[in-house]
Amino acid sequence: MATAALTGTDKQTQARAIRATLDAAAEAINAQHAQVLSAVIAMKESGLHRSVFGFSALRALLLSQFDFTFNTAGSIAAIAKVSAKFTVLAQAATTGQARIDQVAYAVRQLDKTPAMRLFAHTPFRAPVPSPFDASVECATPEALIAQYCQHAPFKDLQRHLNELAAQLADESELFDSLGEQSLQWIEVTETGNGMWSLSGELSDDTGRLLDKYLKTACPPPRQDETDTEGVLPAAPNRHAEALHQLLAGYGSSSEAATRHGHTATLNLTVDIETLQGKDTGRTPLLEGQPISLARARLLACEGVVIPSVFNYATGEAIELGRAARLPNAALRRKLELEQPEGCAWSGCSLPVAWTEAHHITHWADGGITNAQNLILLCRFHHGRIHTTGWSVEKTGPGQAIITHHDDHEAQHGKGGKATDGCGCSDWRTDQDLDAEHQADDFDYFPTGLYRSEWSENMKFDLDARAEAAEQERSLAAMRAAKAKCRERFAPRSSEANSSEPEQPKQAAPVGPSDLGDPPFLRCPSRWRPGRGGKGIEASQLEPQRVRAHPHARQQQPTRTRQPHGRPQRQ
Repeated sequence: MATAALTGTDKQTQARAIRATLDAAAEAINAQHAQVLSAVIAMKESGLHRSVFGFSALRALLLSQFDFTFNTAGSIAAIAKVSAKFTVLAQAATTGQARIDQVAYAVRQLDKTPAMRLFAHTPFRAPVPSPFDASVECATPEALIAQYCQHAPFKDLQRHLNELAAQLADESELFDSLGEQSLQWIEVTETGNGMWSLSGELSDDTGRLLDKYLKTACPPPRQDETDTEGVLPAAPNRHAEALHQLLAGYGSSSEAATRHGHTATLNLTVDIETLQGKDTGRTPLLEGQPISLARARLLACEGVVIPSVFNYATGEAIELGRAARLPNAALRRKLELEQPEGCAWSGCSLPVAWTEAHHITHWADGGITNAQNLILLCRFHHGRIHTTGWSVEKTGPGQAIITHHDDHEAQHGKGGKATDGCGCSDWRTDQDLDAEHQADDFDYFPTGLYRSEWSENMKFDLDARAEAAEQERSLAAMRAAKAKCRERFAPRSSEANSSEPEQPKQAAPVGPSDLGDPPFLRCPSRWRPGRGGKGIEASQLEPQRVRAHPHARQQQPTRTRQPHGRPQRQ
């Protein structure tokens, strides 16, 4: 009826009528969602979902008992589950001020980590005005996020929450990276049909590099590339071909991706004051996504990224260039000749080709890119050095002392050493910490990841991998124990072929003992010459045997022991 009534009007009038219809429908739908959410929260608080409906999961209840869509049920359940934690956001959703999908996304992000949950409820020093309505003052970050849920599009809400997470992450992102490097793996297996199977898991940095290369080498298919049925070519097949071109051209083309040519790089955008650690309130961006300052300082050391460093006040780019932060070919060659064994970390066996140049004094803090200020470390230990408490002192060409000070940064004294100015006794070298870690029960990963470096975000995956490693250790110990038992109790051929057996040693007499009622355990293995231990004479064993088997047949022949150790019938 409504469609027929609109027929014959001009397009503007028709568009206004459709907009009014959709606005009214959206308002009604949002009002219904708010009403449903209020009912679900009341049901959860009273425990009716368990006691009456018999469901522990709210989304499963809404899907199975009521005709809600999957996304709607998921959003309502997500808000109701944490309504007691985030009361301001829950109120914005139940009153219809904000859509449930916006609020559901916000509470999921805030409930990810303890730091985000605590920050959401920590009051501002002074109320912050809403960026959308200056008359509204927000007392807590949760109230400010509620304003974004009410007035901002989803992308702005997502960007705001990502910036909050990056500011709170600090160096926990570095521990996440250490956990990722400990969990990463790749296997290439020949399947036997002319194909190879590639499987594995990559760390975040490695995955981003590979993803960017594949997208660069294989742009999205165009519409003129469709087949006869109008289907675009499959992206995975194109990615496989891109990987082949990468590997085939690696050693033959100067334009192919190289390790220190930095062809596949990521873009880091940060102002110099923020990179120096000053409290500017601004967030570094990696490929447009906010990251923590600690991670930005790490990435700015090596060529996996191209840092775009600028002066925030003037907006002028600071031309640092690769020569200011990365060793050139001659300096890199000098460092490799000084460290032919590879990574400077004690006990690390990774080759020198896999190392990165670490600035002992960060280049953003005025450190010079020369041989005296550079040391080569593998990617894992380079990331570890950038966490709190570590210091590096170069003692000679390719030689360095790496120390760690618990719970505080190292302070350099007059002698220029990290141990001179601290006055503390809690410093230990990398070798000391590795030895202490190898002695505990958490040495599961080939990288040597410490238990104290297990980040909150990676703990579940690390625990799963550690449990599998512990199970494998137990099975290996069982197999070794079985092999040792077989070797110990297996008959020796030299004893069977011996023509002049040794005389058995005299053992202390063993008197008869009452074994009680049957059943009985089997007697121990008979002593054999040459195997050590005390022997027992047959005359000493025989009374026990007859007594232990009172129902044995009377005609059973007796057995005596001959000097060579074998029983003989009489």
